[in-house]
Amino acid sequence: MPSSSPAPRRKPRQERSLFTVEAIFQSVRQIVATQGEAGLTSNRIAEVAGVSIGSLYQYFPSKEAILAAMLDRHCEKVMLELDALLAQGEQEQWPLADLVRKYVRHYLAAFAGGTEVQRSLARLSWQIDYRAAMLLAVRGASERLAFHLQRLAARAGALLPTPAQLFVLTRAFMGTVRYASLEQSPLLDRPELEEALVQLSLAFLVPGAELGSPAEMALRSDDGEIGKIKS
Repeated sequence: MPSSSPAPRRKPRQERSLFTVEAIFQSVRQIVATQGEAGLTSNRIAEVAGVSIGSLYQYFPSKEAILAAMLDRHCEKVMLELDALLAQGEQEQWPLADLVRKYVRHYLAAFAGGTEVQRSLARLSWQIDYRAAMLLAVRGASERLAFHLQRLAARAGALLPTPAQLFVLTRAFMGTVRYASLEQSPLLDRPELEEALVQLSLAFLVPGAELGSPAEMALRSDDGEIGKIKS
């Protein structure tokens, strides 16, 4: 999921500043949990956080900037978790299909799933995405996703996807998760969406894997069956 570009106006370096920012973030979660997305306003955030609206604006120029900062933190956390997942898969030599599936499942849960509050925050974050100020952040997040996918392809002994293929795959992957979140699609609670993203990723990473090839062996799951790839 793309990280955001609007930055806090003041860098929270002192303990008091860190406490204030945490209070602001927690107030956002509390308001969404009790009043829903419609109840989230800058004035209400300041009230619940116990700060004046002027103090709030010293840290964040708008409600969108608060959500952007929360998203930045969440993205950093999730990317570290995905790094750790890939490292574990490589160390333990998980079959590629299993590793891709775990990656897709974690990504979906992090950026579109979870509790109702988490899903609401994800929708709010995706709503501020793709504005002009966000395009560089979208590109940065896509490049990070592409880096992960390149590592998966290298693991399978396959040719690395071309830049054009990576562009299409990352935008298709992120776009699917984004619109599933924004549309509150019932597919988020069904295995078909995860399966479709797994097949999409494998089709790009190991196209036309042949029986007995290193790529096919990497795709073989623990129960001995071959992960299906559909173009």
